[in-house]
Amino acid sequence: MKQTLGQQLLADFKSCDAARLNDIDFLVDHCIKAADAMGATVVDVHSHRYEPIGVSVVVILAESHLSLHTWPEYGLASVDIFVCNPANDPQRASAVLSDALGASSTTDIALTRGRLDEFASGPVAPAAIPDAS
Repeated sequence: MKQTLGQQLLADFKSCDAARLNDIDFLVDHCIKAADAMGATVVDVHSHRYEPIGVSVVVILAESHLSLHTWPEYGLASVDIFVCNPANDPQRASAVLSDALGASSTTDIALTRGRLDEFASGPVAPAAIPDAS
């Protein structure tokens, strides 16, 4: 298997419970549970409720991010899970969210990001990168 800088899972959860898809507290709680289930470290959480319906939740992880966007009127939730630690399994997070939302089916795409064998040289030493602040 090729070494990579990260794994990304994009998933759509279909025929979900519409009330759960519009419950911001429920969604924040289960996004955190999903991050915990894959062994990730939550750094911060931001959420937004749209009018009249729909919610977005973004969980910043020490390993990258997990985001969830809902369309209660369609019974749909879309998730993007990106982790840079190979010990984290995005499928575990996806399963937690799918179960919590009562999804009847899930469609997903798993991607590998930043294949190291595609770089001409190794990483640049952090000291050689200018500080932008």
